[in-house]
Amino acid sequence: MNNKDMLQVIEVFKKRNNFLITSHINPEGDSIGSQLAVFDLLKRMGKNAVMVNQDEVPENLCFLPGIENIKPEVPADFRVEVAVLLDCPVKERVGYVMNYIDDAVFMVNIDHHVSNEYYGDVNWVESEMSSVGEMAYHLIREMGGDLSKNVALAIYAALVTDTGMFNYDNTGKGTHLVAGEAIHAGVSPKLVYSEIFEKKPLFYLKVLGKVLSTVKVEENGLVAYMTLTRRMLEEEGVSSVSTEEFIGYPRSIKGVEVAVFFNENPSDPELVNVSFRSNGKIDVNRIAAQFGGGGHQKASGCLMRTSIEEAKEKILGEVRKAVRGSSRTGGHGSGGNA
Repeated sequence: MNNKDMLQVIEVFKKRNNFLITSHINPEGDSIGSQLAVFDLLKRMGKNAVMVNQDEVPENLCFLPGIENIKPEVPADFRVEVAVLLDCPVKERVGYVMNYIDDAVFMVNIDHHVSNEYYGDVNWVESEMSSVGEMAYHLIREMGGDLSKNVALAIYAALVTDTGMFNYDNTGKGTHLVAGEAIHAGVSPKLVYSEIFEKKPLFYLKVLGKVLSTVKVEENGLVAYMTLTRRMLEEEGVSSVSTEEFIGYPRSIKGVEVAVFFNENPSDPELVNVSFRSNGKIDVNRIAAQFGGGGHQKASGCLMRTSIEEAKEKILGEVRKAVRGSSRTGGHGSGGNA
């Protein structure tokens, strides 16, 4: 772990007073969990802090204490002095929240993606860490803080979502040690698993069914992709749905090397969120980077301002090239999952 960079973050936290804490669009367990942990740390230090995200907290994470403090906009009377961007390899991933971060705002970049662009005034990037939630744990401990049950719950949620219940390659000894500390602080693994992975609303299953009906496989079974459109959501009478687990379905098809999920933004007809997963041979981070995104070698994403048809044409064209190139060379990739 890069203690020097972590100490720089701590120095900023001690010297500055007004903090905006944000994370990427379409938030998931790590982005939300790490936000709650950092917010709690700053508040205990006596700092002024607000959490603001472009998109709503997914329903399966609303059980986490403190969720009500995540807002869609910065209060009018709040002067942003420091922006803390969590789990964002590129700053544009925070969406419209960047409108609150002008040139006068000091930027702190805390992330674990190998593709991070080091855009902050202070950059603490740990690509060997399972999650930003794991990094938040070390930050709290370095500052001599206790791990309250509520913060432990937020960190544990970050761990289990970003490691796929400790099944992905990014799970290490340190990950389990942090999970053990969270359990020692009072976290119930059964409760967390039930809330995040089991308690699905009926509309979730109906939307998932529609998405699964779009699955297509090509390149001799090496590529699978599927699509979620705004119309599917409208047909079920909902404006959004948590899609974090969707990409696992095409990835699980026997023989598939690359899975891609195209997700139309429900409020902006020209935005498409694209998720990539690789089973090892293909570095999907390189593909995502071509479209302004990033992540890890086995799990990446990007946001495209285009129609979903054009997004498919461009993305799948690059995926096909990567798969055919890998088949010729027999090359393999490595790395963790996001």
